[in-house]
Amino acid sequence: MTFETERLILQTSDPSLAGALLTYYSENREFFEQHEPAWPEEYYTLEYQTRILERETENMIRGLSAYYYFSRKEEPERIIGSISFVRIRKEPYASTIFGYNLHQEEQGHGYCTEACRAAMEEVLRFAHIHRIESRVLTDNPRSVAILERLGFMKEGMEYAGILINGQFRDHFRYAWINADY
Repeated sequence: MTFETERLILQTSDPSLAGALLTYYSENREFFEQHEPAWPEEYYTLEYQTRILERETENMIRGLSAYYYFSRKEEPERIIGSISFVRIRKEPYASTIFGYNLHQEEQGHGYCTEACRAAMEEVLRFAHIHRIESRVLTDNPRSVAILERLGFMKEGMEYAGILINGQFRDHFRYAWINADY
């Protein structure tokens, strides 16, 4: 499925995106390793990206997760960001965990906020979600600003919560509550 915002094209997981996704992750590998868990070397192969996209597609059909990849309308074939909703859980939790990343060369233009807002609206259309949770490194002010622009509330600190670049790092915990649930 594909949909648009004012400046962006968003699309759900599809194995046909594997080449563009490999380019995206390869171009940003060093940058992302500062903020995300490390990936094995095979992650940076076309076969691995194809398998990931196949699994993401299956999990979306089953209602377990949703992934969105976005591009600028001027360059629809070039992925500049990704958004994930994982561990979509039904009541009594009615929740999901939300994550995103953006090409290092595309930061500071509001693309990630625009794409995340649209993806949140889309996931709320097909999944009965009350709570969206997110974690962000304490030293990542740009990511914090995105969450706050989207209306997430800071709930506290998760100490040594996620292994990033060989160290368990502290993260702020944020949540967004669906007032229309």
